[in-house]
Amino acid sequence: MEIAANTKISAIFKANPDAIEAIASINRHFEKLRNPILRKILASRVTIADAARIGGCTEEEFYKRLEPLGFTYTSKAEYAAKPAAVAHQMPLFLGQLQQESMIELDVCEDIATGNDPFLKIMDAVEQVNGSNALKLINSFEPTPLISILQKRGYTSYVEEIKPDLVHTYFWLEKIAAGAPVTPAPVIDFNVMVNDYEGRLRHLDVRHLEMPQPMIAILGELETLPPQEALHVTHRKVPQFLLPKLQERGFALALKEVGPNEVHLLIYKEN
Repeated sequence: MEIAANTKISAIFKANPDAIEAIASINRHFEKLRNPILRKILASRVTIADAARIGGCTEEEFYKRLEPLGFTYTSKAEYAAKPAAVAHQMPLFLGQLQQESMIELDVCEDIATGNDPFLKIMDAVEQVNGSNALKLINSFEPTPLISILQKRGYTSYVEEIKPDLVHTYFWLEKIAAGAPVTPAPVIDFNVMVNDYEGRLRHLDVRHLEMPQPMIAILGELETLPPQEALHVTHRKVPQFLLPKLQERGFALALKEVGPNEVHLLIYKEN
């Protein structure tokens, strides 16, 4: 198998199970890969480049350990050592946040016991609204998660407290800088409700646990006629739903009624 920096660790293990021990022996950061549950959580989301960064080593270490197992690579020029990470000062936005504006989530125990914390993290991320931030406490730098959230508009800052203890912060920089939190003013919501009178479907997802609200909403939209709109009652503004609506050609108006009640009106854009 030919490998490169963007090759997923799970693909390597699938090609040759002996690679598990080869990578686990690189340094202590990878010893958790010997645990089949943790291996399932981590390997499917991490590339060689990601793993090298997490483990504080170079990609060359992976190529050297995997070469005897029959893995090949295109160029030894890829072995060039990466420069040491530069310590960065905490961003001003984080430094000015009050303690009550920091959402803290510790997933170290989840990782240690083999529980995948991804949905728990996504639930916490949805609470980030532009005036607060998420502080994720983990045993390693969550490189794949940083990449996913960066594409969705989240800024991150990583702080290594000590070996096996990393604090990663996520916040919405553009919104924090003054962009509006809601995609449409309240008056637009009221106007749209009147326009769709008699052509509304209603869906209340406040009782559902993550990620069921998004699944239920997208499921309803699959059968929604173009001339109708979906009126959703939610606990909060579903940040991860918004880009999915845009991808599917839907527009959105919303109205925040209270701390745990948000009304969404979803309709097909003309």
